[in-house]
Amino acid sequence: MIANILRFICKIIFRVQVKGLENVPEQDQLLIVANNESFLYGLLLGLFIPKRATFVVHSGVLKRWLFRQFLSLTPHLAVDPSSPMAIKKVVKRLKAGENVVIFPEGRITVTGALMKVYDGPGFIAARTGVNILPVRVEGAAQSYFGRLSSDHPRKLLPKVTLTVLPMTSIEVPKSTESQYISNKQRRKMAGEKMQSIMQNILFETHKKRTFFQAYLE
Repeated sequence: MIANILRFICKIIFRVQVKGLENVPEQDQLLIVANNESFLYGLLLGLFIPKRATFVVHSGVLKRWLFRQFLSLTPHLAVDPSSPMAIKKVVKRLKAGENVVIFPEGRITVTGALMKVYDGPGFIAARTGVNILPVRVEGAAQSYFGRLSSDHPRKLLPKVTLTVLPMTSIEVPKSTESQYISNKQRRKMAGEKMQSIMQNILFETHKKRTFFQAYLE
């Protein structure tokens, strides 16, 4: 009931529009990845993407009372990115058939562009072989829940659009008799492929507009 109320409020306040729902498959065991625009990201994905999923969050987020309340509405897994056990915990959830939401960027964007993409999420995708469902969150960065620098204009109630793109996956080569590939190399290659997926999310959903339209906006 609370989720339904929050969904209604978000539709009114942020005029949330969801595109590409036809790309959401019926099967589970998905790794859902999205760009990290604002503190609203988890709430919006949890309310508007029709898949029950476990959200991977930084353990430090749970120190904030407001975020603990939001997270109480959905399954979540708090991890310390610096711990080697973090990847194992996420892999275990995926192998159990769960959907997992993860944000490959290290932090919320402060420029509006893609921030550093870490190797861990890509390595998880390669290690488990699960399908990746990319999602673009657009507009939330301009809200006061974002972290854009003072050089970027803020909007009290920006329009938010969620776009679901077609599924993809990550494969990296394994060692053979003629060529040895270490786990460190495979992790780096998987990270580079995840970086490409995140860049493609922004490219495929880029809004075409004239210079004058961009100036007015």
